[in-house]
Amino acid sequence: MTSPANPRMCMRVLFPSVLLALSSPLVAAATRMPEGAYFQHHDWVVACDNTRTCRAAGYASGENSTLSVLLTRDGGPQQPVRGEMSLRPIDGQQSPKGALRLRIKQRDLGVLTPAKVEGMYTLNPAQTAALLSALVRDGGITVIDAGGHAWQLSDKGAAAVLLKADDFQGRVGTVGALTRKGAAAESSVPAALPKPVMRKASTQRSLPDDRAFAKLATSPALRAALRATLKEPSCEGLLDADRNTPLKNSPLGIQRLDGRHLLVSVQCWDAAYNTGDGYWVIREQAPYRAAWVTSDATSYGNGEIIASQSDRSEPNCRSEQSWTWDGTRFVATSATKSVFCRHALDGTWQLPTQVTEVR
Repeated sequence: MTSPANPRMCMRVLFPSVLLALSSPLVAAATRMPEGAYFQHHDWVVACDNTRTCRAAGYASGENSTLSVLLTRDGGPQQPVRGEMSLRPIDGQQSPKGALRLRIKQRDLGVLTPAKVEGMYTLNPAQTAALLSALVRDGGITVIDAGGHAWQLSDKGAAAVLLKADDFQGRVGTVGALTRKGAAAESSVPAALPKPVMRKASTQRSLPDDRAFAKLATSPALRAALRATLKEPSCEGLLDADRNTPLKNSPLGIQRLDGRHLLVSVQCWDAAYNTGDGYWVIREQAPYRAAWVTSDATSYGNGEIIASQSDRSEPNCRSEQSWTWDGTRFVATSATKSVFCRHALDGTWQLPTQVTEVR
């Protein structure tokens, strides 16, 4: 997605799905690992990361229940589905009494195993299999406590979400598919991908560059170089002073990354719930060879840029993305969305679409 023409008219659209092309001859400041996927339909959502692991989460219908489930499946042949449940009532809601049991229609699937975190439970393989079967057929999934109180899990949207997971992992038409099973052997399923590994480079935190940086920050040539990296005016703070926008001509912040690279930042937009700063890697002297990283950042420290933004439809939910300095460029190293935040700040589940081992 691209940035709104006027960010204050609506909540900022979160993280562009495709990075803007960089016109700089310098090696791109932000590079991306293989893409993950994210899809939401009714009461269900799925996120698949760059290792081909998929996580599908479902919630109870309505606002009066916090029951939710997370189904995780690694990429590659012969991988089982792991099931977890969460039931953590908030003030005014019924709290569970005694052990919780899983029931599908009139069939009792036994007691849920409590996890280390209060209100979290682990499903055994038989419970997970029965749950999956019900999700793609006729539902009827409830959790019942010792006092007979029942919490119902929605199956609305589950079939579409599980199909997306099968498709992402290359399981459609195989005997191990969750939805559209076929005769193809599991051996035809693409292997899981290893988690990418990157080594974080050290940064120079403080050098006596204050006067030089103050002069550089006022350079019209530098501003022009920063603007030239963007295909469209997605950073309001870089607009000329005669433009009718509150953030026009915002001051640049400059700090040293190492002996050859500087990091430039500027406030780019301000909208309901969120703000976003732009970051670029530049050379100290013209031509600056500016390389754009993001226009959605919220913080920087010790070689890591973070963009943490509230979701437009559920402000308690947050999406977070990070870029890590490798000595030449900022590498996109993580992307995560929190989901189902009706009753829980930061959501019930954290669903990554990108993972990296940073050393």
